Amino acid sequence: MAFRFLDLPAEIRDQIYHDILSAETARRPPANDDEPGSYEFDLAILRANKQINHEAKKAFEDNIFIKITTPWAESIGHISSEGRVPIITTGPPAEDFHSFHLWVWIDAPGVPYRGVAYSMVICLDDLPAFTRMWRFSNLNHQGLNPHLRLKLTLQDPHVPDRKIDKALQIRLLHPFGDVKDLHSFSVEGAKLLPSVEEALKKEQATPDPSPEECLTRATTLKALGNQSLQAGEYAAALKHYINAFAAIHITVSGRMRYIHADGYYYRELTSGPYQGQRSDYVRLIIRVQLVANVIQVYLKMKEWDEARFWGKRSIVLFRCNLTGETDDDLGEDWSKWGWVENSTATHFLARSEMGKILYRTGLASLELGHRSEVRNLMRAAAIYLPQDQVVQAKAIALDALNWQRP
Repeated sequence: MAFRFLDLPAEIRDQIYHDILSAETARRPPANDDEPGSYEFDLAILRANKQINHEAKKAFEDNIFIKITTPWAESIGHISSEGRVPIITTGPPAEDFHSFHLWVWIDAPGVPYRGVAYSMVICLDDLPAFTRMWRFSNLNHQGLNPHLRLKLTLQDPHVPDRKIDKALQIRLLHPFGDVKDLHSFSVEGAKLLPSVEEALKKEQATPDPSPEECLTRATTLKALGNQSLQAGEYAAALKHYINAFAAIHITVSGRMRYIHADGYYYRELTSGPYQGQRSDYVRLIIRVQLVANVIQVYLKMKEWDEARFWGKRSIVLFRCNLTGETDDDLGEDWSKWGWVENSTATHFLARSEMGKILYRTGLASLELGHRSEVRNLMRAAAIYLPQDQVVQAKAIALDALNWQRP
C-alpha cells in the first residue's frame, strides 16, 4: 500500500515542516573560521500541493527575519566580511521581501539620497553579530555614528497591526543598545511597548567603557586567570583569559582571534594604573601576555596541539609584522630566523612575553615530535629571555642533541 504523507497526523506533519523549513535547519557552517556561515532554505515542499503549501507556510513563518536597507552598496559586503554575519539574500529578492518582523533603515542625513537602496535579509539569531560589528566600527572610526540616522520599524508580517509580544520585541530591539551617539534614531510600529523602547534608549545612552576602563578590566581578568592557573583550575583560567581578550575588543572564536576597534586605543591614557602610557601599547602588551598564558593553560592540560597552534600563530604574525613573510612554516634552518634578532624585535615592548610564547610553543612542539622546529624555537626563546636559566639550559641541551630528521 502506497504511503500518503497527508495520512500522517497533523502534529507529525507540522514537526516535519518545521524540521525542513526552520532557519536552524537551513543554516550552513562557514567554509573556514574566517568566513560567515550561510543559509540554504529548501522550499520545494511548498510546491507539493495546495494543502501542503498552506500547512508548511505556517512553519516557515515561524522564522524571524530582519531586513536591513542602506543607500550604500558596499555595506552588504562589509557586514558579511567584517561582521561575519550570515546573509540570507540580497539584491532584488531582498528588495521585494516583506515577511520581516523588523525593518532596519540606515542612512546619513547629510548625504544626498539618490533613490537607490540596497537591502539584505538576516535571521534574528544573527542580529547581535550585526549590531556588535556596528559598535566596533564606530569605536574604530570615532565620529561615524553622529553622521548616521537609524529608523527601526516593527511589524507582524502575517497579521497587520497585531502586537508583537514583549519577549520578541526585546530580542528584536535590545541589540541596538550597542548603537550609540547617532545623529537621529526612531523606532515605531507593531504596538511598540513603552517599557521596551525606554530600556533600549537607556542602553543607547550608556557610554562605551573608556580605553582606561577596558584595559583595567582586562588586567583584572588576567589576574583572575593567573590565580585559577596556579590553583590548577585550568578551565576557569582559560575562561578568564578569553574574557580578558573580550574586554579589549578581541573576540576569540575557536582557534580564531578577531581584533576590533584598533582606532579606539590610539591615544594616551589619562587615568588608571596605566596613566601616561600609550593605550595601544598597553593593549598590545596585554594581548601578548594573554597569549602566553593561554599556551601555558593548554600545556598544563596536555593539549599539545592547541598550545602549539596558539603559539605558532602568534609567532608567524610577529614575524610577518617584521618581515612581511606570511608563510606558516617556521623553518628548520636557523639561518632563516634572522628576524629574531631584528632591532625592532629586540626592542619589542612585550619582548619577555614573546620569549615565553617561543619557549612554550617549543615545549608543545617537543611533545608532538616536531623536532625540526623545537631547537630553533628554544634558541629564539633564549635570545628573548637571557636571564631565564631554565630557558637557557633547555636551549643548550637541545643544541647538544644530534637529532635525526623525524
